[in-house]
Amino acid sequence: MSTKAKEDDFILKFESIIPSFSPNRQRALRRSLNGKTSTWLNVLPLQNYHFDLSPLQFRDGLAIRYLRDPPCLPPKCDGCGTALTLQHALDCKKGGLVIQRHNEIRDCIGDIASQVWTHVIKEPVVREADVKNADGGLRLDLGIRGVWQPQVEALFDVKVVDTDAPSHLTRSPEAILESGAKEKKRVYEQAVVERRGNFTPIVLSVDGLLHREAEHFLKRMAANLAHKWEKPYSQTCGYVRARLAFAIIRATSLCLRGSRVKWRSGLGMDDGAPLNSIL
Repeated sequence: MSTKAKEDDFILKFESIIPSFSPNRQRALRRSLNGKTSTWLNVLPLQNYHFDLSPLQFRDGLAIRYLRDPPCLPPKCDGCGTALTLQHALDCKKGGLVIQRHNEIRDCIGDIASQVWTHVIKEPVVREADVKNADGGLRLDLGIRGVWQPQVEALFDVKVVDTDAPSHLTRSPEAILESGAKEKKRVYEQAVVERRGNFTPIVLSVDGLLHREAEHFLKRMAANLAHKWEKPYSQTCGYVRARLAFAIIRATSLCLRGSRVKWRSGLGMDDGAPLNSIL
């Protein structure tokens, strides 16, 4: 049987089975089939390339991919006391885990970009804060020179979206990512243009589905890596996708397993004042 015939046979079986699942799980299964989110399942778990996961991280990745309950979750969120479901863990902003998820994905993209371009900076300031006018300024996630035009700064801002959140279920995942990209452009694009730069939103879902502009940027990185390393484009594209996919899984697993209660030091000596009574 040819490869095309095998694919057609698989699609027929998939379409015959999928009606037996709930609408939400059907949505997740179709996204996993069509959204290019399977790269991490097809590579060797090599630690040197950050392609390794702990057993729980691997199970969490599968649970998010197929919208199932992750194993061994605590019964309650330690941040707000709500029952800890998959959906709550992905969206709860208590304790800063959502911010850590964003930062780990940003840092992964920046690390890959630094292998391609020499000028990569984190959190570039596009507009300085103005206290008198109550303007907090604008700061983006990454600045990379020469991505789209030689010697021109390209600015990027990352947004991670849970496309299966209850408020998003009436729209397709692609439409949700498109809305996120438009919102980023509304906030940042004009300020970046005024600084003679280019702005690109990097919007992606918690299971690795990429907005079309983020997809274009990843392909750009892969093409430049292929030229630099003298490797086939298919290999470097697979490398870039895998690096990002593993970073997304680790960052998302942190939202499920991490503590939302900050650790407190028991020393009670932030400024050295107790030394007078101790010594």
